Amino acid sequence: MGEVTCGWPACSSKPEATLDGRGFCRIHFYDKAAKSLDEYRARLQQIEPAGTDRTAILKFLSELISKTTTLVAGAELLNPQQQDQFLTLSKSAAELYKRVLRHARIRRNMPILVYRETDSTGKQELTNTVDISKQGGCVATSGMWKTGEKIWIEKPGNQLRTLARVAWVKKVELSQFLMGFNILDCEDFWGLELALPKKKHR
Repeated sequence: MGEVTCGWPACSSKPEATLDGRGFCRIHFYDKAAKSLDEYRARLQQIEPAGTDRTAILKFLSELISKTTTLVAGAELLNPQQQDQFLTLSKSAAELYKRVLRHARIRRNMPILVYRETDSTGKQELTNTVDISKQGGCVATSGMWKTGEKIWIEKPGNQLRTLARVAWVKKVELSQFLMGFNILDCEDFWGLELALPKKKHR
């Protein structure tokens, strides 16, 4: 494992499992893993990961699931309370792993109308998507949007619309922004399930 003692500051216990390349005793492995899991969960509520960021998150979660499974398998090392803690931790990591996979982004450029839920003037911005996921998307925009506000996303022409919440806004150049949003009231607004190849029945 490399380390002679636990990688947690001031802990002289023997390392029993690694996480992010560092060895920890079982107690501090749990503390480190639980804290990192909470941080990733909070982060994923703000922005959907993509590219190397998504790969890094999946790698961490996969390692966490593997290490907790190994620790639980050595049941004689853990008391009943610790076993329950690690099983809960492993289950939470597995659920988050599935969520990251399920909400994978797809690069797709399509016209879209964006407007505020509370805008009585009916002012709309016609823009294009940068990428989409089953429960969200990212659009290029010249508008000033606030994180957390509710907006309408509408497909031009067929008037299919859905309520969404702004997850993040990033300025890319003068008067130009990228805006990520989470869809609130539609399971498959983009028609991604219909676009997936159907499984063959044997």
